[in-house]
Amino acid sequence: MRTGSALVPAAILAAILGAGCTGGKDAVVGEALPARAIAGDFSSIAVTDIRCNKRTEACAKSHAVKGDACLRLAIQQPQSASAQDARMHHLLDCAETGYRKALALQAQKNAPSRVSYHGGLLLTLSERRNRLDDVKEKKLDRENEKLLMAAQDARREVPGSALGFVYGASAHVYRAALKPRGRDRCNDLRQAESMLRRAPPPPSALAEEQRRIGSLAQRQLRSNGCPRIRRI
Repeated sequence: MRTGSALVPAAILAAILGAGCTGGKDAVVGEALPARAIAGDFSSIAVTDIRCNKRTEACAKSHAVKGDACLRLAIQQPQSASAQDARMHHLLDCAETGYRKALALQAQKNAPSRVSYHGGLLLTLSERRNRLDDVKEKKLDRENEKLLMAAQDARREVPGSALGFVYGASAHVYRAALKPRGRDRCNDLRQAESMLRRAPPPPSALAEEQRRIGSLAQRQLRSNGCPRIRRI
């Protein structure tokens, strides 16, 4: 039941985030971290201990660089790798922590970097959920709800980005699929359809995924006998 994105939006992972902190005991990253990111040395970045916790652009970017590296390494794992595997579990935890810290430490609510931080977190949570397809439904639901809440945060904080809308729609379609077949699924499917209609234009890497989720929601609305809403 893979309804989430398997794509890696270029706007999230192609961008190399900036330098770390400067000055004082928090400056454990210096200029080495972005240099290693540019060189593609993601394995060494993933094990870097970042102790920068000031609410500054530099500190936020330092944690985002590490989250980005861990997410890249996680996505490079074989499709058969479950989120329960030790390495995959560690990488996804590392990515989630990095992006959440970046968002918490980015003091400027309107900073452009917040879009990529939200995007990284959404992709991380989607990747974790999609790699848990072989576990109990209760855990699937819990991980999907985390994605749903993160998408809600993204829509509130960066409403001009399609990311929160597309990943939110994905989470609603997924939640519908966890319910018994029939009209119990209709509300989530309609919410997914509504989100996609309201979404700003997505980045090119996400446009196909937006269309796929929209088509899936429409098919499921029909196959589950959801009555049409008559618009006046």
